[in-house]
Amino acid sequence: MGRGTSTVKLDLQDLLTGSKHTERYRSGDMVEVTELDDLKCQFLYQAEGTLHLMDPESFEMYEVPASVLEEKQLPMLLPDMQVNLSLFQPDPDVPGTPIAVRLPAQAVFEVKETHASAAQANKGTVYKNADLENGLKVQVPDFVNTGDKVVVDTETGKYVRRA
Repeated sequence: MGRGTSTVKLDLQDLLTGSKHTERYRSGDMVEVTELDDLKCQFLYQAEGTLHLMDPESFEMYEVPASVLEEKQLPMLLPDMQVNLSLFQPDPDVPGTPIAVRLPAQAVFEVKETHASAAQANKGTVYKNADLENGLKVQVPDFVNTGDKVVVDTETGKYVRRA
């Protein structure tokens, strides 16, 4: 009895251009693994669609398109926040190209204003809307007040706990 070869269809993204396409691979196909250099960097500021980062050890500056982050994550960036920068460096003689920025899993923000909650008849935690220092709006428990610091999940944008 002959053996069949299985195929798998993968969606791939070009690391440099961001363009996406679909490829089919057979079970015996070999692919080259791309190594990325990861650096811990300090976020400095954002201007004209570009994130400005600095390696705190070498003081090297990096300009990264803001499009590497989801739009809901951009307000999470605060000056001096430590982020992880991934560089693609196909040739060791050429500086790496920044391709991805990862925020810390959680960040602390100050509550600038809270809005009265509508009283709920059911049992459980009562939530209210809060405006944070970065302009983000989150649902927080009723005991959180203006001026409090809260921890927010940077991926979902949701309240985690009071800091």
